[in-house]
Amino acid sequence: MNKNKQLLTILVFLISIVFCFCQNTLNAYAYQKEDLLKLENYHKCIKCDLEKYHFNSKKIDLQKANLKASNLHKANLKNNNISQVNFNQADLSFVNLENTTAIKTNFKQANISHSNLKRSNFSNSDFSQAQLNNANLSYSTLNKSNLSRSHLISAKLIQTNLTATNLHKANLSQADLTEANLSSKSKKEITNLSQANLSETRIINAEIKGVNLIKANLFHADLEGSDLQNSNLKKANLAQANLSHVNLTNANLKKANLINSSLVYAKLDHCDLRKANLEKANLTGTNIETCNLKGTIMPDGTIHN
Repeated sequence: MNKNKQLLTILVFLISIVFCFCQNTLNAYAYQKEDLLKLENYHKCIKCDLEKYHFNSKKIDLQKANLKASNLHKANLKNNNISQVNFNQADLSFVNLENTTAIKTNFKQANISHSNLKRSNFSNSDFSQAQLNNANLSYSTLNKSNLSRSHLISAKLIQTNLTATNLHKANLSQADLTEANLSSKSKKEITNLSQANLSETRIINAEIKGVNLIKANLFHADLEGSDLQNSNLKKANLAQANLSHVNLTNANLKKANLINSSLVYAKLDHCDLRKANLEKANLTGTNIETCNLKGTIMPDGTIHN
């Protein structure tokens, strides 16, 4: 009787091992082969399952492919050219997109959270309403791309090129934009951060010249050493922000909220501070004599005439 029990225990153990092996094998190749063949043959695979697939440009040319609403969760697209691919509403979470070329690519409403997008070219691409929370876009180029209403909470954009990019109403709270280039290219090609959420964002030593930051939320943001010359911060919320050593020459800060902000050794030559609120702001080493201060609430609470 005991012998039968022992045999049964061994049998159950062996079945468990086989089951686990089969499960791991299925997980390793989670994509559907039929969908992969469809993509290879027709260059189009809508709502396809390509999860965890390792794309090789020598096997499949993805340029201009249609992968709308497809599942590419944990796929590997590193070093591929995905220019003009349609990833609209696709699941690209936890995907490796490092060193990719993605010019004029459609990522609209896609989920790209927790993905690696480092050292890639995303110029003129559409990321509008996309989920990019905790994504890493450091050292990449997003020149002239559309990221309006996108979510970039806690994303990394270190030394990222965002010139002439549309970030209207984007959520960049707690993101890291250290040494990023957000400057406008010209008066016709302006970087748009109007009504964007940049609260508690790290934007140290960044280039932010000539940028539209109207009504942007920069509450408790760290902008130390950044260059905001000629930028428009009208009605922006800069309460408790660190603006130490920031260049705000010719900046528009009309009606901006600067309560409890640090403007230590900031450069404010010829800036517009009309009706701005500087109550309890730290202006140590800062000269505001050339600024327009009509109606400005000063650090001591008095209103400048």
